[in-house]
Amino acid sequence: MKRFLVLAICFSLISASTLFAAAIGAPAATVRLTKTTPITVAELETEVKKYQDSAVKSGTDPATVDPLQVLNLLINNELYRQGAARDGVKVTDAMIDQAYASQKANIESSYGQKLTDEEFAKVINSNFGTVDAYRKMIGEQLMVDTYVRMKKAADLNKPITISETDIASYYRKNKTQFVSPETVKLSHIFIPFTDDEKTNSDNKALLETVAQQLKSGSLTFEKAVVQYSKDDQSKMKAGDIGWLTMDNTEAMAGLGETFFDVAFTTEVGDTSSVVTSNTGYHILKILAYNETKILGLTDQINPNTTSTIHDYIQSQLTGVKQQEVYYGAINALVDDLRKSATVNILYKK
Repeated sequence: MKRFLVLAICFSLISASTLFAAAIGAPAATVRLTKTTPITVAELETEVKKYQDSAVKSGTDPATVDPLQVLNLLINNELYRQGAARDGVKVTDAMIDQAYASQKANIESSYGQKLTDEEFAKVINSNFGTVDAYRKMIGEQLMVDTYVRMKKAADLNKPITISETDIASYYRKNKTQFVSPETVKLSHIFIPFTDDEKTNSDNKALLETVAQQLKSGSLTFEKAVVQYSKDDQSKMKAGDIGWLTMDNTEAMAGLGETFFDVAFTTEVGDTSSVVTSNTGYHILKILAYNETKILGLTDQINPNTTSTIHDYIQSQLTGVKQQEVYYGAINALVDDLRKSATVNILYKK
């Protein structure tokens, strides 16, 4: 670019503009599989700028972006396009619509709220420039995915096995990640808050009487659940509301610290006094308690699942291996395309 600026000093403005436009429009490379397609310097510089901007955002040096590497990516993309067209790969608007809707659902899940089409479009615009540019990118990704699954099905469909040695090695290296926090299993008798303060006061007094009867043994917890609890979901299970973990911040926000303090300090088998949470009044019965510990390979991930740490590691390693196989198939396909194509790289750094 500096070379063109030096030339501009020597020529008239019109001549300089013509030279500049010609250089920007000149090919950085030509690609021919089924037809000759140029990749212009302008297209390359636009793509390099995208990578440099991304590097800045991630805190890395934009100078590390190699234009020749970016050019080769553009060449590969063109080879995929020509190869897919030659081999009958079709990406429909319906496929793009479905992928777009799926991405919207993923964003909504991460945001924890529904987004209107306009709100989602703003998210896309801030990250990808325009919705049209994003949909074009989706189409390109679908094209490559469809093409590689068609041409490299044999490689992608090979069964993946993870050895016990690999699982044991992963566990040893990441053992401290598999920590089970304090957990407690609870039953409760529950009366929710109402809009009337007198009713709330009466309900609390009622449960205080019930708590005294439970302590004295004149009333069983199971019978008290049926008679007094307003939690219909747990009522049919003797008040059982399952496991509570000390690191469950969502439950902490919903129930309050007092509820957690009582739940984790009451002895197993005992019932509590009346506990006021953020939603109402409870009497708790502690059914089981587990201290914090490092989980072994055969331990359950948490009390609410039958999956073990072994199962989790196997799944993780399988996912990594599948990704390696997939990207290997993509690279193998582009190697095949390059062998039967004519690629001329004209760009010089």
